[in-house]
Amino acid sequence: MFFIVSKSFTFTTNEIFILLQHDDQAVKDYGVSSAVSMISKLYNEHNTRGFHLCTMNLEKSVRLILEKLGFVQTEEERNLRRLNRRRSISGFVANDIIRQEPDGSLPTAKPIIWKEQSEDYLGRSEDWDNFPNGRWGDPRSPAFGELDGYGISLRIPPELALEYWQKPTNLDDLKQVFKSYIVGKIPALPWYEEPLYAETESIRSKLVCVNELGYLTVSSQPAVNGAKSDDPVYGWGPKGGYVYQKAFVEFFASPENVEEIIEKITGNPWITYYASNRNGDFKTNTKEETPSAVTWGVFPGKEIVQPTIIEEVSFNAWKDEAYALWTEWEYLYPKDSPSQRLLRDIGDNWWLVNIVHHNYVESEKIWDIFLVN
Repeated sequence: MFFIVSKSFTFTTNEIFILLQHDDQAVKDYGVSSAVSMISKLYNEHNTRGFHLCTMNLEKSVRLILEKLGFVQTEEERNLRRLNRRRSISGFVANDIIRQEPDGSLPTAKPIIWKEQSEDYLGRSEDWDNFPNGRWGDPRSPAFGELDGYGISLRIPPELALEYWQKPTNLDDLKQVFKSYIVGKIPALPWYEEPLYAETESIRSKLVCVNELGYLTVSSQPAVNGAKSDDPVYGWGPKGGYVYQKAFVEFFASPENVEEIIEKITGNPWITYYASNRNGDFKTNTKEETPSAVTWGVFPGKEIVQPTIIEEVSFNAWKDEAYALWTEWEYLYPKDSPSQRLLRDIGDNWWLVNIVHHNYVESEKIWDIFLVN
């Protein structure tokens, strides 16, 4: 058995790495080509018959490898089979001979070709590698992303965690921890083990103000209206395209603050939210359980790519992990210490809230929810 990791190819020269490192699609294409070359050589020249490919959330890249090797059908072949099957069901057989009705007349209904849709977000894992990569789709290239650890953990050593987060004993102390992360004084929070990305600079001051008001932010992105795909701050994907983002912010808040926010949002058609607590109580103003794309890109010769999707299924799945991380943080401190009691109280009683402002043209509107009375 030969073990291949689809995101961990070693470039043969520094020149190739420098050439490709800013082009996500080129990196993935190079990885696919390299894997096909290695497997072909092992299969044809060394009679190797067992191969193990780890998708690392890049299922599409692995599928392309298998297609190019001839191990599975291509997407075009699968689509043709589906088309022929639909023709048969709709009154047409695969060879396009028209089937008559029992009375000898021709069928009145014409076959309709439609694009198949997955049942829910969890069924769309193949699209995870369509840039960007991450829970909501952060700007990191999937080609260079890190593997997540197994299970729920803080993912940084306890001694470093205590150095970063100190020993908070009240809400003001906790606010200071979150603000320190936002301004770059500490490099990690329990929910993110890396510093914020460059795009956060445009909303950094707003995030500080929101945390000062008692909304402890764990995820956010600014609105973007048609930035070039090679923009050093907002860009992603193939060159020559344009990228867009809706502003969103995710935070923990007290029950009182959640009610205040919901009251402000009510009646505003541009804003949707999901909110849940540790016990599973859930609130939303969305009318249907449909995903909302909050990042998308338009590229030459490609369909619109929508990699960042927020919806109820994924939010509730993440909610369980988010609250488990409060517990992991709590375990850093002695039993029944002031810090442990504070973190347990927050985890047990506060709500996790995700707010999306769908007007990506007016980028400041989302912050009015918090900062305007």
